[in-house]
Amino acid sequence: MRKEKILIIDDEDFILQLSSDILKKSEYNVETASDGRQGIKLLESDRFDLILTDIKMPNINGLDVIRHVRVNNKEIPIIVITGHGTLDIAIDSLRLGAQGFILKPFTPAELRTAVTEALEKTRLLNENIRMRALMPLFELGKQIIGEVDTKILFKLLVDTTVKETRADRVCLALLDNETGSLRIKDAYGASPDFINKFENVYSKELSELIFKDLKPFLISPDAQLPPELEKAVKIEDIAYGIFVPLTTRGKITGLISVCRTSKDRPFTSSDIELVSVLGGQAAAAIENAHLYEKLEQSYLSMMVALSCVVEARDLYTDKHMKDIAEYSVDIANKMGLPEDDIENIRKAALLHDLGKISIPDHILMKPDKLSEEEIEIIKKHPENGAKIIEPVEPLRHARDIIKYHQECYDGSGYPDGLKGETIPLGARIIAVADAFGAMTTDRPYREALSIEEAVKELKRCSGTQFDPDIVKIFLSLLMEKGTIRDI
Repeated sequence: MRKEKILIIDDEDFILQLSSDILKKSEYNVETASDGRQGIKLLESDRFDLILTDIKMPNINGLDVIRHVRVNNKEIPIIVITGHGTLDIAIDSLRLGAQGFILKPFTPAELRTAVTEALEKTRLLNENIRMRALMPLFELGKQIIGEVDTKILFKLLVDTTVKETRADRVCLALLDNETGSLRIKDAYGASPDFINKFENVYSKELSELIFKDLKPFLISPDAQLPPELEKAVKIEDIAYGIFVPLTTRGKITGLISVCRTSKDRPFTSSDIELVSVLGGQAAAAIENAHLYEKLEQSYLSMMVALSCVVEARDLYTDKHMKDIAEYSVDIANKMGLPEDDIENIRKAALLHDLGKISIPDHILMKPDKLSEEEIEIIKKHPENGAKIIEPVEPLRHARDIIKYHQECYDGSGYPDGLKGETIPLGARIIAVADAFGAMTTDRPYREALSIEEAVKELKRCSGTQFDPDIVKIFLSLLMEKGTIRDI
């Protein structure tokens, strides 16, 4: 087991030797310095777990040593040893960040006790820091375990990192599989110009530097960087940075970068540990979300294939089905609906007649007028379609749209006779798109209507069968595309 390494700084040889002997007998690793300047040199070239320093020393005194240490290291414990035990010295030492105070002359027991207590206090503090690092991850884990929307997930990861590190700039970037370049998926405190440079100028240098060892890479005022990155750090006003590679099963997928612009706010070892653990959590969550997206796409492809079978039975073509989806998406975009809602409407439009698979061929393709009993069977297809996709979680938001796409604006539709805005908006949109598509397509019992005739029918049924506002929007879209000359 590694023993702690202690640096003793004192200009009295007797004290240096005595302190060193006492602590070595307690199996500590000990280095000594005969003045403040020598002590600072050792601190710059080696890592120590604790510092013992005298106050009254030539050239650089103990208080100056403490000041120097605290600029770059807020955590290493410092114990002051002095024969000038005034209250002012004690206050100044503690104010600057010393953790203990020993008066000369001291006994071996006093020295050992002070060192043991300071190290134990630091150990407990570090344990608390680790717990602090894990707590947000626990909370984050609860949030991301069911989060499969990558946009929401990316923002959640960045927001959590900002909150826990109090960084000035955080970027979450993933590797583009085709180009191998880093692409920022979400960011905080980053200008469009910075994002552009990150992706197109710094990406290659960062990848080569950070992905080489798969370890956190640190930027500080003293860090040795490649010329291009050093130039970039100056241009972007980065004083301190933590860059953590994201890996999944040994494969590099991206990185999280956390930066501060103030030289007075260095990152601590706890910040590095926190971002490192967050990086591991982020990589796993992102992979999970991507796998879910692939699964969702597989489900949708399967359902669309099934829907194509239905369309073929109904003498439609898959082009008709895609036309309905395109009309519906155009209307939704024109209405300024959120992307998620538009995507749900697109899925529902592709699958809106899926329930017709349960209708016998002799009814579905009957060229003559349907009987009342046959009409009732036809009317069950929206509910049947909703039931078919009910077990498919990725399509959950499309269920009600499919179920209610045959409802009428005046309440005369089916299956539940919903009226007006009680009908889901997506269903009202698809009702208009589907009707226009159906009217302009040949059916077993009639030939296709002309565009002008279909438009006239939409206008006639506006406010009864169809939402009048959606009819107006759809007709304006047809005019914009040059399909019709006026509304």
